[in-house]
Amino acid sequence: MVFDFYRSFRRWQDFGQILTFIGDVIFSLISIVILFYFFERANALDFRFYIIWGSLLGLGLYLKIFSYFTLRACFGFYRLISFLAKLIHRSIKIPIRGLVIIMRPPYAILHWLSLLLYRIGEVILFKRARRIKRRLRDWWKGLLPPRTNG
Repeated sequence: MVFDFYRSFRRWQDFGQILTFIGDVIFSLISIVILFYFFERANALDFRFYIIWGSLLGLGLYLKIFSYFTLRACFGFYRLISFLAKLIHRSIKIPIRGLVIIMRPPYAILHWLSLLLYRIGEVILFKRARRIKRRLRDWWKGLLPPRTNG
């Protein structure tokens, strides 16, 4: 069933050929390690050929009989998850859109007011700032001794 879950997820997400190959190799290696561990525990470190036959027979029967229903259940689960995600996304999106519509006029007024205050401050403070800058430069030059060529 884990293989069918992985297989259906891979098909649902459309991994592509390279990712599918890499994922299949990783899944196969992990499942071989897990199977070997359980075979070892079940048979007290006695690894027999009938274990491999039983595993292959069980896999074949599962793929022929139960795999179709498991895949359908997995795809139904994915559709349910997708529907719930879209529903949550819409339920969050609607109040945010309403807030954007409600806040647009105050934001426009604040934007206009901030630009107006910036321009007023620029006119009033710009001349003073230039004058202060000039005074500081002259003061700094007065602190240094005059330059001579020699």
